[in-house]
Amino acid sequence: MWNKKIFDRLVDQLPFVIDVIWDKAPSFEKYGHVNCLLTLMLALHKRGGTFTDVDGRRLKSQTIKPLHRKLTDIKKRWFSIVGLNDVSPFWVYNFENLAFEIYFNYHFFYETETTYRQYFPSASVILRCMNFLQWIFVPSPGSWGSDIAHLTFDWDGTYILEAAPFGVRTAIRKNFKGYKFFPSEFKYMVSAKKIQKTELKFIENNGFKVIVWEEEDPESEKILTDTIDRFLDAQFERYKKFIKSSNKANEADVK
Repeated sequence: MWNKKIFDRLVDQLPFVIDVIWDKAPSFEKYGHVNCLLTLMLALHKRGGTFTDVDGRRLKSQTIKPLHRKLTDIKKRWFSIVGLNDVSPFWVYNFENLAFEIYFNYHFFYETETTYRQYFPSASVILRCMNFLQWIFVPSPGSWGSDIAHLTFDWDGTYILEAAPFGVRTAIRKNFKGYKFFPSEFKYMVSAKKIQKTELKFIENNGFKVIVWEEEDPESEKILTDTIDRFLDAQFERYKKFIKSSNKANEADVK
């Protein structure tokens, strides 16, 4: 998960060309972020389906730039928040009757109703089912006035994967703050070492399950890909229930 050897192996197995622009010599952590994304892509590819951009064009190649996560651009015109107005996913994965958004190094947004505090947790990879999205109006990120934004969400259809090779150090704990409010069942953190009890408690309190992935460890990779398979299976079950419920409603209308 954390080196070029694993990166090269993952890239060779994908059905399209991946070009990564490293701004400098790739760090242990940056390899982890990118390899998490590629592992997810490979797991989806093995299930079948197609990858497209947001306009529906089939993916032939993609350039990835693993930048430091920033909530906005320099001029604060564009927010990297999943579901916010005018924010597009990195890729779209289509399989049978379902479509999924794929985000890389994006943030979420949540504002508590009791303390009026805004949270912006982020993750290496976010996968979100597009079939059951709901929407609400929220205060614009960073705004305490009357600015309103349109935000889509579906927590039952959201998969979150974070890479933190050295555990949840103080410097990156802000990436996890607020996740305790998000009722997604599918929240995972990949680490390069066993997590200490105090850190593990913090991670679990925010709803994450930890996967320890050391160097060249096929078993750890299988554990991770199994979580993706379970997520996809859960979305197909939701879709089946939705179709069944819709058919019953249509039959009732006919009668």
